[in-house]
Amino acid sequence: MPSGKAKEARAFGSPSRYIQGPGEINNLPEFAANYGNTALAIIDSFFYEEYRVKIPQMFSDAGMVAYAVEFSGKSSDEALKALIDHCKTLPQIPDTFIGIGGGQTCDINKAVGAAFRKAFISVPTSLATDAPTSTHTIINNEGQMPYLMIHYKNPDYVVVDTEITINSPLSMFISGIGDALATYVEAEASLANNNVCNVAGGRYKPTQLGMAVAKLSYDILLEKGRAAILAARGHLRTPAYEDVAEATTLLSGLGFECTGVAIAHGLQAGFHVLPGKPLMHGAGVGYCMLVQLIIENNLERFEELFDFCKDVGLPTCTADIGLTPENRRESVEKLVDEVYGKRWNVCNMPMHISRDMLIKAIYYLDTYAAEHVSIDSNI
Repeated sequence: MPSGKAKEARAFGSPSRYIQGPGEINNLPEFAANYGNTALAIIDSFFYEEYRVKIPQMFSDAGMVAYAVEFSGKSSDEALKALIDHCKTLPQIPDTFIGIGGGQTCDINKAVGAAFRKAFISVPTSLATDAPTSTHTIINNEGQMPYLMIHYKNPDYVVVDTEITINSPLSMFISGIGDALATYVEAEASLANNNVCNVAGGRYKPTQLGMAVAKLSYDILLEKGRAAILAARGHLRTPAYEDVAEATTLLSGLGFECTGVAIAHGLQAGFHVLPGKPLMHGAGVGYCMLVQLIIENNLERFEELFDFCKDVGLPTCTADIGLTPENRRESVEKLVDEVYGKRWNVCNMPMHISRDMLIKAIYYLDTYAAEHVSIDSNI
């Protein structure tokens, strides 16, 4: 999405329907019937054995037809072509495409559905990203910076079965909270820079509703995020968990798309150059949000969100994102060079942003984190 100054017109976009609750996956035939009698379920490999028979049987019981195909979980140009080719081997192009799995599964499902101008439904099995609601697909080709494929609409349905998501790895839920927590912080920066929102081709400013949704997500996370993490750790579906599930999926998804992103997402886009095991998207965004707040000189909010990130298990220093004292300097410079001048949202801020500012903010965060540990250990 290119950067640009917003003019007078404003825009808001969203999925047609959002459904959340226990057992809602069983209602997929009812939802898909709005668009026709046939469907293709694109299922993450982790869930494929469980659902490859169950989904077609559910549709058969409803007098409909559903096919199932396994997806490796890597949203790439190659995977998209393979799935489109697979669809052409079916007896007919399905009326509805259903993505069951993580963020990349939801993303690839949107891309396939949009390629055939058909309905598509997101069924996230974890709450790690905003992918289920958005109108774009992130394409992750090996060795390349991810890029966005923008579709002509948002998903027709987003179905969050919380009996499934409550049993997903806790790290995914934590990552989703990191992604969502940055939404309002970035929205404010983008608005202050009079930048366009992410809806309808990048020409419009955000609506008041878009900003309000982003703020509501932020408020719910700070109020109930710690309790939701505790519930998820025990696989307990509490009201706090359900509220935070909505905040990380629907509210954050609408919030980022209907407002704008800034340093938190722009800097995270370069994390693929860092050594070691890749960090989950939302965990990286949460970390980069702290870097953004340092650059904003918003120290009161920085300190509040630093404490929150520590409490819920989000990264707060370069050691947490896999760097060592030996490779920190080289890795930080490599990260900043990967995005500065290349990712427009790194500079989607209401002040000048330089390469040196980004590097020094990362080092300051390390210094603050070390001091924070020292203070805690003396209490």
